[in-house]
Amino acid sequence: MPEGIMSQFSHWGWDRHIPSVTAPLFRSASRAQPVLTQPASILVLPGQTVKLSCALNPGYNIREFGVSWYQQRPGSPPRYLLYYNSEVDKDKPSGIPDRFSASKDPASNACVLTIAAVQAEDHADYYCSITYPIYYL
Repeated sequence: MPEGIMSQFSHWGWDRHIPSVTAPLFRSASRAQPVLTQPASILVLPGQTVKLSCALNPGYNIREFGVSWYQQRPGSPPRYLLYYNSEVDKDKPSGIPDRFSASKDPASNACVLTIAAVQAEDHADYYCSITYPIYYL
């Protein structure tokens, strides 16, 4: 998994909480760490469209980070769903249905995972992580 921050997102009433984990390589002592915030759970019915939000704390701009999303079904390891930074900088493996997409919401400083026409197989925990930008000198 990429270096960054991972935060749990749980839906369909699955209410298991794991604290956010941070794994920065370098960090400035004068700046707070980035923190991702997600609702604990959402109840979704089959056929509905759900938007799962992953908000970044103030002091950081979501426009500067790429966001990866993972799905963890009960009893299985996390599965990489997609990466989104912009419409020209994104990635989704061929096995991931087109029902899964992502976008950024600058007004709420968040990345949003959209699952259209939710199916029973989508019952899972969803995790987001941000990738730190790399600047070359």
